[in-house]
Amino acid sequence: MPEATNANATPSRAVTAWTQGLLCVAIVASGVIVGGLLHDPDPDLTTTPLTTTSTTAEAEPPQAVVTPPVTYPTHIPGCAAVEPPDEGGSVGFMVSGEFGYDNPAYPWFSGPKAVAMSTALHEALPDGVVIGFEPVGESLLFQPIPVTLDDSAEFAKLGGFTDARATLRRGDLTGSLWVSVRHSAAPIPPCVAGHLDERRLLADGTTVDTHDTWSQVDGVRTLSRTAHAYAPDGSVVVAAATDAPYGLGPTGTVPLSVDELVGLVSAPGIRVAAPVPPGTPEPPDDCRLTTEDSAPIDEDRARGLDAVLARIPLDGLTLDRPLGALRPGADDSGGVCQAVRVTAAGHRSRLSIAIGAGRTAPTQSAAPPSGERLGTRQLPDGTVVENHEARTTLAETSELTRTVVVTRPSGATVQVVSVAESPAEPLSVAQLEAIALTPGLEVS
Repeated sequence: MPEATNANATPSRAVTAWTQGLLCVAIVASGVIVGGLLHDPDPDLTTTPLTTTSTTAEAEPPQAVVTPPVTYPTHIPGCAAVEPPDEGGSVGFMVSGEFGYDNPAYPWFSGPKAVAMSTALHEALPDGVVIGFEPVGESLLFQPIPVTLDDSAEFAKLGGFTDARATLRRGDLTGSLWVSVRHSAAPIPPCVAGHLDERRLLADGTTVDTHDTWSQVDGVRTLSRTAHAYAPDGSVVVAAATDAPYGLGPTGTVPLSVDELVGLVSAPGIRVAAPVPPGTPEPPDDCRLTTEDSAPIDEDRARGLDAVLARIPLDGLTLDRPLGALRPGADDSGGVCQAVRVTAAGHRSRLSIAIGAGRTAPTQSAAPPSGERLGTRQLPDGTVVENHEARTTLAETSELTRTVVVTRPSGATVQVVSVAESPAEPLSVAQLEAIALTPGLEVS
């Protein structure tokens, strides 16, 4: 196959399907829909209808996706041969993370394995790179391996993957990072024009394909860089960085270089076969406010609240991780929160602490509709204390939830929730109130 670029070659109708597909797959973590893995492009600059599906709303109209043209024949460094770009098609599928971390279909993966991989990924980040102040699930924590709801053959080809994502800051630069890991016995794919810029062979036998590109959706261009590693143990690791922080528009500069992405996918601790250090805990749970939405609380204020939480005495309770790691609530619930697992008298429960601001009055119950309000009282300074209890029974499982909500005259709230599966008991109302009424847990 010719290795010199043909200056007269017409732009290919294919695009970087694999890279684009993996970037689309990044939305899988929340258990929704993946669309646009393969493309059916236009002649000049590639334009792709990107399809999405929703279980709760009508599908939005397709968006025009433009990517760089691909010239073929071409030479790619590190590739003995380069295959022509494929035409592709369009495919989508629905996934769900209902199996949690202990999915029997993937025995190499578990909760502690996810924590060990996440720790290795954090340690491999370059100096000066800071993970954005986002919910736990958006802070480079590897998520459960999703499963399809429709037995999609296309999804099965991915081999079951866990992924982690975060917004990154590096000085004045902001962007996003998405990393996925899966196990595959398939051979390393051939070099395909438009899919990669370079193929590298590392000292440990790992092959890494890199790509520096862009895509444009309805006239808005996003820059992206990708490193795709095939390790000798069967690990397939992908790190994709863009100039667009999650939920925001592109900034014009990707915060990680291609070489730095190669360093991330080369980290030994995120490989499938990497051992899990003894004593590695289960992943932290996501948490959220259970009452109305709160005003945002910035990271500096959250760190001050962390110091207060860390000083709270918890006699007789053993926590799987210390209090004092507040992050924004999941699902845009606002405020900041932390969830931990508690062991007391041999029984385990889940403790969640959420702090909010801007509540006008304690009129909305923090308990589920079936919950019982145990009582409401007002303290001399105007603080209102609400207590709730609710029992949920599903199949053979019964859970009891106790909730204390403290609302200060300023509108600041502290919600403390304890959940235990029968026969275990949640923490007592007195214990929950002692936490919720701790001085200093008020956001002015």
